[in-house]
Amino acid sequence: MLTTIVQEHPTFAGAWAFVLGSIFGSFLNVCAYRIPREESMWRPGSRCTSCGEPIPWLLNIPIFSWLFLRGKASCCTSRIASRYLIVEALTGGAFAWAALTFGVGAYPEKVLIASVFACLLIGAALTDLESFIIPDRFSIGGALLGLALAISFPAMRLGFEIGGKLEHFQSGFDALLGMLVGSSSLYWIGLLAEKAMGKEALGEGDVKFLGCIGAFCGWQGALFAIFGGALIGTTILLPLVLAHGRRQAQADASSGQVSKVGWGIEIPFGPFLATAALIYHFGLFSLVDPWFENFRMILASDVTQFSF
Repeated sequence: MLTTIVQEHPTFAGAWAFVLGSIFGSFLNVCAYRIPREESMWRPGSRCTSCGEPIPWLLNIPIFSWLFLRGKASCCTSRIASRYLIVEALTGGAFAWAALTFGVGAYPEKVLIASVFACLLIGAALTDLESFIIPDRFSIGGALLGLALAISFPAMRLGFEIGGKLEHFQSGFDALLGMLVGSSSLYWIGLLAEKAMGKEALGEGDVKFLGCIGAFCGWQGALFAIFGGALIGTTILLPLVLAHGRRQAQADASSGQVSKVGWGIEIPFGPFLATAALIYHFGLFSLVDPWFENFRMILASDVTQFSF
């Protein structure tokens, strides 16, 4: 049914997926605000963060309300953070992309799985940006959910059919291996970095979050998220650090002080891991997985060549 709708009316299906995703994005904004504060996700209803006035549902429509109000609360005219609009639009875009990418294939359940995974990634990244924590319900809960989905829907990870119950076992094993490889790899990277720098380099939440990514993407996606996230973070942050250092040096020079560029600023790594995982899961896996397979075959041939 879903495949037929997407194939015959792709624009319609993508639009509805975007609307549905924006609603989930609005809920993720609530999660990012309330979970670190240990508040209920359901009660009370949405309120203005400045004055506490309840927000009527007509002014709480995802994307539309922010644009209609021009980013200002109707109760006290305080500024509404643009991240509400960005998260709603980003989640809506992820849902639409999932519907248009996976809805036309032989396994339409991938649309649901990709949408769920996008919510976990965006929710974890947003909370990490807001409060420097990744809640266990996104990391551990997401890892267990990914494992359950892999066992229930083998097509989530496997591009081939083994037949019978064996494909469910193989898919579950692949997800479990991804959890273990992802978490353990990042744990040791963080441990070595901590020994080198003399202070904590990675938080425990990042390690658990890699387990969630590995459950959905397998060990290939988990490893890509580590190094891809590091590359994305370096590309984005290095120019900002250098620009900040230059401005600080100019300010210190005018006051007669000696300035150094500081690298000890705490920066959440979760958003970069989530970005890399999202890129991998929504298309780049078709390039990354064959590269890992070729690399494995090269190593296997080398081992065979030198074996006795």
